[in-house]
This record gives sequence, C-alpha cells and structure tokens, in this order.
Amino acid sequence: MHGAERTHDTPLPPQAARAESRAGWDAFTRRLRTHLRFALGLLPDLPRAPLRVRRAESYRGDGFRIERLALETMPNFYLTGSLFVPETPADKRAPAMLQPHGHFERGRFNEADVLRAIALAQAGVYVLSYDMVGYNDLFQLEHWGSEPLEWRRWGFSRAGVQTWNSLCAFEWLRRQPAIDPARIGCSGISGGGTQSFLLSALEPDLSCVAPVKMVSSVMQGGCICENAPLLRLIAGNPEMVALAAPRPLLLISDSGDWTHENPEVVVPYLRRVYRLYRAQEQLQHAHYSEGHQWGAAPRRAYYEWLAQVWRLPRTPQDPALAWETLIPGLRVWGDDLPKPDDAPTGDAVFHLFQRQACESVQRWRRTRRFESEAREALLSMLGLERVEDAQQDALPAVWQSVLEQPRKPRRAIVFGDARARRLEREGYAMLHLPELLRVARPSEYAYFATYNLTPDTARARAILGALMHLRSRAERLAVVAQGEWAILCGLACALISAPLHARGSAEASPLDLPGYERIGGWETVRALLPD
Repeated sequence: MHGAERTHDTPLPPQAARAESRAGWDAFTRRLRTHLRFALGLLPDLPRAPLRVRRAESYRGDGFRIERLALETMPNFYLTGSLFVPETPADKRAPAMLQPHGHFERGRFNEADVLRAIALAQAGVYVLSYDMVGYNDLFQLEHWGSEPLEWRRWGFSRAGVQTWNSLCAFEWLRRQPAIDPARIGCSGISGGGTQSFLLSALEPDLSCVAPVKMVSSVMQGGCICENAPLLRLIAGNPEMVALAAPRPLLLISDSGDWTHENPEVVVPYLRRVYRLYRAQEQLQHAHYSEGHQWGAAPRRAYYEWLAQVWRLPRTPQDPALAWETLIPGLRVWGDDLPKPDDAPTGDAVFHLFQRQACESVQRWRRTRRFESEAREALLSMLGLERVEDAQQDALPAVWQSVLEQPRKPRRAIVFGDARARRLEREGYAMLHLPELLRVARPSEYAYFATYNLTPDTARARAILGALMHLRSRAERLAVVAQGEWAILCGLACALISAPLHARGSAEASPLDLPGYERIGGWETVRALLPD
C-alpha cells in the first residue's frame, strides 16, 4: 500500500528541504523529537527513575580509580557499569563522559573502550562506561531475541530501555556535586554511536556528542536494539544526529564500513543544518581507512576535540598499561556488590514497564499537553510527519469512488455492515465503503515495523487519506464503524477531529498498532474524538 518493503539497508538519505530555513528546521526538530520519544516508548513520560545507586571501589591506578556501579533506572532494574574517577579533576566541578559500547564480543570490556575511559580520567574527566541490555553485567533482559506484538503495542523495546538507561545515567551524573552539569557528553562506536545520538536527540542539556563509525544514509543499524518499531518511519540516522545542532558534534567515519559515504552525503547535510544556527565551527568530522574499529588515530582526534570543547588543562592520551588486567575490576557484581536475588528478569521486566506506563498515562491525561502529544503519537503510529501528508497517498482501488463523490452538505462514511439510521434521519448522504481485508504481515523481517507500516496501521492510514479527500466535498463529515474498524477509524478521526459513531470497539485479535497501549489504547483515542 505504501511502496516496496524497506529494511535497515535501504538507502534513507536526509531530506534537504527540511533544512532550507531555520524556522522549517526548528518545526521539524520538534516533530522528530516527539516521534522518537513515542517510538522508544518514552511518551508519555515514564515515572521518575529511582536513581538509587550501589557502588564499590574496585581498582586504583595511576591518576584514577574505578568503581563498580549499579544504577536503579526502574524499580529494581539496574543499569550496570564502571565509573572512572579522576584523581585530579579538571576543575572544582569536572566534566563527565557517558560511554556506551558497541556490539563487540566483550561489550565494554574491549581495548578501545578501556583505554579511552582511563585516558579521560587521567586528564581530569569522570567517565561512566555502561552496559547494553544483555551484555556483561546487565543480566535482567537478554540482548538478542524477538520483540513480540504485545511489546510493540506497549512501546517496549530494547532500544527504548537502552535510551531510558542513557537518560537516567545522564541525570544521575548531573546530580553529582563533583560534576559540572554543563559539561556532560556522550560518545560510543557502532551501536554505542546509536545510543549516543539518540541520547543527544532527546536530552537537550547534553553538552556534546561523538558518534563513531555509525551514522550513515545507507545502513541504519543491524541489531534489534537499534530498531524500535516506528523509529525510522519519518527520518533516518543523519537527521537524528543533526538534532545535536548547535552543540559540539564530532562525527568519525571510515571508508571501510557503512559510513564510507559520510564525506559526500552526511557531512554536507550536517553542515547545512549547523549553518542555520551560524555554528559551523561546532561541527567536526574525521574520516579514516582502518575498518570498523576505534583505532589509535581516531582516538587521538577524539581526545583533541574533547580537550578543545571542554578546555581541559591537558589533552588526554592513551595510557601505557596492560588493559586486560583491569577486567576483573570492571565487573560489577561480586562479594562487595552482590547481584540482587529479587530483580525481575525477562518477561517480568516487560510487566514492570507496563505498570510504569499505566501510571504515566493516568498522569498524562490530566496535563495540558495531553491532546497535542497524543495526536502526534497517532501521526507517528501512521508514519506521518504531518497529517496533510496522508493526502499524497494513493487510495486503495476498492475505494477509488470516494474521489468521484459530488459535494454534499452532510456526508457519512459507513464502513462494512455498520448502521447509521440516526444520521440518515438527520439528512446525511451515506457512502458505504467495504472494509479492507486484514492481511498477514508480508515479511518475517525482524525489524519490519521500524521501516514500514504494519498491515493494520496501513489500513488506518488509508482511512485517514479517504477522509481527507472527502472533507473538501462535505460541510459536515461523520464516520460510522464497528468492531476493530471502529478502532482503525478512531485513529484517523482523532487526527482530523471527525465525529465517529461506533457501536463497540472490540478486537477479534490484537491489532498490530505499535504504541497503541502505551498511550492508553481506546480510552485515549475516544478522548480525542469530538462529541
């Protein structure tokens, strides 16, 4: 219904028209940030994280020490990692770097990650190196595996959990008396680069970001933890990383991996965006030919950039030590910091998130931003940047007749076998449209819903397109539907404030509507409909 199936390897170049003016770009950034929050399961806002921390010193070295750290980001759910503490902080309140890792065999226990953390700590910077879900010490949720329909409907994903963990790590660092809250950055390679630019997109107070060998227009991320449903329906990674503007951004790419096109495609686009802020000097780019790794040369470029951005008293440099001997001290759980026996794991983590989400929805419905944010969430569910974009869609062949309808003062669109006798008595002209058959998802591709409408969201978007075509042919428009079609019509009607006459809104089996339960399901949709 909406073109050929897209995957993470389908080219997704940034759209130049979005960055033609500062006003246009600002409007797009507001929309994209809301879209990302919803796609990652963070809209409406989750309850405040506990941010209780368990920590214990595990190693002392030349100019730094390491602490084991477990940060509670949801009740009894822990982000695990190592805090590298400088012996001589760069200032009375020193800068800090968040360091998510990529999809390397040992996660954060690899040479480049360890050397970078020590180098920064020896130069006076705090560093929090932390685990992806399912890696090293974060045992409560496996990294690999399917993300079932129930997860999609509730907006629960590994990408969302990891982004929430990054946001919580930032907030915890910001609260520490020894750390300068205006100088907290984030940097990682590969999948750690994805985590870095997602954090930068959602946390405006992050001071700088350096995604390394990840951002590309030809490959968006090959792991389930980078591919939340809906995430890339309206934009790809280059536009997401551009949300860092006008803050300092270091982009590192390589001719030997998928970032090979950065000099020709991604960097010119980012320069265009930074020019809108007159902040061209805040964007730096370094390109190498060493393959998909963070070698000594790009590490030096990173150190020099950071010393300049944060005005460090000296430039960090790789330490001369046997880094592998530190691995026991990088482990979090042990005798001095025992693993919690009652921590939820697997599906229990999902159910914990459900409870958090339900609490957040009840609070959200009482806020002034509820209606605007809920409608933006529905736009995202249907893969739309703006509601007007639905008018560009080709209508299903069985509905082509809607384009040929004469203008009527009052028109009711009736789907399937629904009845509308009251509207007939009130003088509405009836237009009966057949219900589109519910079809199976056309592909078993694991990240299908990240890049494509599901069959059910495609049906809802088709309804929206039909209603928008008919809206110009009637002074008053109403919709009549029942069962699951009442839900699909409700999504469309809520976006254009069209009355919906629904006799029941039951699902014979759960519809594939990513994020539907996360925003409160039918109760929220009904609250958006006109009386």
